Amino acid sequence: MAASTTRAHKPIMPDSTPRIIPMCELCRRVYDHGTDSGHTSVWTHLQAYVTRHRLHAKQVAFSPSYCIDCKNGYTLAATYGQH
Repeated sequence: MAASTTRAHKPIMPDSTPRIIPMCELCRRVYDHGTDSGHTSVWTHLQAYVTRHRLHAKQVAFSPSYCIDCKNGYTLAATYGQH
């Protein structure tokens, strides 16, 4: 009789691996990808994100980024010479 070919799948990202979250360098909001049904992707405050996803500090790492509001504001300021 042949051995079973089905195996239990390991999670791609174990709990010990931190979740990488884009954080705006200017306003410090974080990008929420909207993993829950009915939730859209938005830039939100860090505390709201951590509370919503029930995360511990060891479970997150931040990646420098710019939210759309800050990016647009910076582009306008750079265009018109107002830094």
